Amino acid sequence: MPAERMVFPAVWLTALFLVSLVLFTDDYVIAGILLELARDLAVSNGMAGQLITIVSLTIAIAAPVFAVFFRGFDRKRLMLFALLIFACANLVAALATSFNLLMVMRIVAALCAAAITPSLFAAAALMAPAGKAGR
Repeated sequence: MPAERMVFPAVWLTALFLVSLVLFTDDYVIAGILLELARDLAVSNGMAGQLITIVSLTIAIAAPVFAVFFRGFDRKRLMLFALLIFACANLVAALATSFNLLMVMRIVAALCAAAITPSLFAAAALMAPAGKAGR
């Protein structure tokens, strides 16, 4: 196999790794500022904690459903479109001045992560070197 063909899967696998890192870090990244969020948005600490819970639940419920729903879609386009919406939702979330808006934007971001996750794993398995798809 020519050297340039061997590099291509490694670049894509690295890109898929970075996408998964961003998506799955987004779930817990606000844990360190929950107390400040609760105070700034005038909600209880427990209510602020729901910002993490709702993301985990949304992904856990929506990812299997989206895997079936989006199975015929082009993976690259799906991932790019969902990442664009994911980024916009996080931008709005960062600027949110109300708990309700922040919660909605976290759900939108979680739905995007749920849409991407099945394609991400499938693409990684397909692009992995022969015999290493499960690693």
